[in-house]
Amino acid sequence: MMIKRGFFGVLCVGALLGVTSIANAAPITQNTDPNTVDYGNSVACGGGGVTAENSYYRVFDLFGLGIPASGIRSVQFGVDESAGGPQDVFIKFYTLNSTMVQANLVPFGPIYTVTVPDQQASLITVPLNPNLSFDTQDQIVVEINSPDGDATGTAFYIGSNAAGQSAPSYIRSEACAAFGLAEITDLAVAGFADMHIVMTLDVGACGDGTAEADAGETCDDGNTDDGDGCDSNCTATACGNGVKTAGEACDDGNEASGDGCDVNCTVTACGNNVVTAGEVCDDGNVSDGDGCDSNCTVTACGNGVVTAGETCDDGNTVSGDGCDANCKPTGCGNGFVTAGETCDDGNSVDNDGCDSNCTPTACGNGVMAGTETCDDGNTANGDGCDANCTPTGCGNNIVTGGELCDDGNTVGGDGCDGNCLNPACGNGFVGVGETCDDGNDTNGDGCDVNCTATACGNGVLTAGEVCEDGNTVDGDGCDSNCTPSICGNGITTAPEECDDGNTDDGDGCDSNCKLPACGNAIVNEGEACDDGNKSDGDGCDSDCSVTACGNGIQTLGEECDDGNNVDGDGCDASCKSTGCGNGVVTDGEDCDDGNDVDGDGCDSNCSATACGNGVETEGEQCDDGNTTAGDGCDANCRVESNGEGGAGGAGGGAGGSAGSGTENVEGGCDCTVAGESDAKTSVGLFGALFAALLVPFRRRRRSARA
Repeated sequence: MMIKRGFFGVLCVGALLGVTSIANAAPITQNTDPNTVDYGNSVACGGGGVTAENSYYRVFDLFGLGIPASGIRSVQFGVDESAGGPQDVFIKFYTLNSTMVQANLVPFGPIYTVTVPDQQASLITVPLNPNLSFDTQDQIVVEINSPDGDATGTAFYIGSNAAGQSAPSYIRSEACAAFGLAEITDLAVAGFADMHIVMTLDVGACGDGTAEADAGETCDDGNTDDGDGCDSNCTATACGNGVKTAGEACDDGNEASGDGCDVNCTVTACGNNVVTAGEVCDDGNVSDGDGCDSNCTVTACGNGVVTAGETCDDGNTVSGDGCDANCKPTGCGNGFVTAGETCDDGNSVDNDGCDSNCTPTACGNGVMAGTETCDDGNTANGDGCDANCTPTGCGNNIVTGGELCDDGNTVGGDGCDGNCLNPACGNGFVGVGETCDDGNDTNGDGCDVNCTATACGNGVLTAGEVCEDGNTVDGDGCDSNCTPSICGNGITTAPEECDDGNTDDGDGCDSNCKLPACGNAIVNEGEACDDGNKSDGDGCDSDCSVTACGNGIQTLGEECDDGNNVDGDGCDASCKSTGCGNGVVTDGEDCDDGNDVDGDGCDSNCSATACGNGVETEGEQCDDGNTTAGDGCDANCRVESNGEGGAGGAGGGAGGSAGSGTENVEGGCDCTVAGESDAKTSVGLFGALFAALLVPFRRRRRSARA
């Protein structure tokens, strides 16, 4: 910020803002020329084309001019320049009785706001309606305050001239604190001795013969005499105009009472017929009991005056200080509640709402009344008389020591059991759904933790029980004897046939809980094995004997099984039917190699392979079952010849003569020499077959060629 000079220009006088009469005016000014503003003569704190907040001051000693009290009708001040507006300028008034510094200024009157349009070298007159009254010996200070134009882009310079002045002009601006202007400063001291702020006050004067209402005058008879109808302060002669005249004991210039001089211009006091501070009434006398007593209070209890119907009156309505608010001595039964009393109905009757000890009829007031069975004067529980004025105990609806609930009865199952414990197993009271309750959570003592009698099936596992599922149903995993549903627990459950409570075999119920029998998978007495089924041939047969020949069960690979290993009884020890070729030599057999092949040492008739055993084998021409000669087959099993026929037969065979190649020996057997006749026969058959096949083959070939 910096000190900025305005611009010099042409003198211009602005129009008045508002209308005011200047007849009989008493203008007060400190300017030699109060009507001229020199354009460009003023300075302001600011910069950049705008002005900061600035205050301009004039000090008027009106008391020194013989005007101790009057009214300021208007303020006129000059405007060097107002730009960027319109803008508001403020007029403020102070009293000053010391050095001209801001701290000594005492504000009075309102702050007047003036909207200033853009203008130069003009005068603005501001009427003060109503007039700003004053009554002081102090100096009057007028401040013209222009706002900070930084935000609005405005500039304001107070109007001034260099024509001369009778008192200093002042400036203050905190924005120019660096130039020493933070405090109110004489412009001459600040370096601007020729800047004389143009300002004029219009102040009225009593006794000039003109009653100026704006100056607070109600009359003006042209003199300053009192009591002539218009007193020296230009108000009509009357009580309260500030002039003591005939008939008045005092006159302090107002209509206020209680300030030493009341509205009827009598000295403030009880009995002067004016109610003032500290008085409730004032009937103009000091008689008691007439509605306004001698202490200027309405006749009533508590006004400090004992009147008819009162037995005391200590001047207040405070009770308990010896004289209560009803003007009766403090005490229970006087109808007024005092310290230590919570009620007072004016009697000592109990149970009527307020008992004889001045407490409301209620449990705990120390007076047993109505339906109370006790009253110990408190609402503490458990001291013998509980808060509902019933003796301490379960069922009185008050929960006291040891009780968890109390519903006013000793009935169980209603939410609070008869022993005043919450319904629960283990509270010692048999409630709904409980079969017992021994007051503890110990199992196996006769009443278990779920409040059922100790027993299998109550859902609580106790001594002697292996499991507990809360029922006595068998086969659900825990049987009715509280043992797991398994074989040997003494309970027969599906698929058990029996259960004798152990896993011993042979005692009537085997370890797999099946009755002793073949096929129950337990080998009992008399059984060689038991594979748990009735199947044969699986190693253990349906009679519980090991699968084997001779066990009486015919199984795969056996032709028969008669239950023994005796041969020749129809079923031999190899479990084949008794007969040649079953591999068992039985009665009538010389051998038995288990087949019907001849010539392998034991022929198909179960005789040892040999000539004469009745079986013709290799190397034999015949075998007639004996070694007797002459019967057609000799002892070495050669066909015996009985003559020509035989030789011829042999020769015919060799020579190819017709014939069967067989010799019939009378008394003998037909014999065929296998080596000869069979070979020939075979060759003959093969040749015939080949011939039969050859012809068609050749035909097919010819046909193909064609």
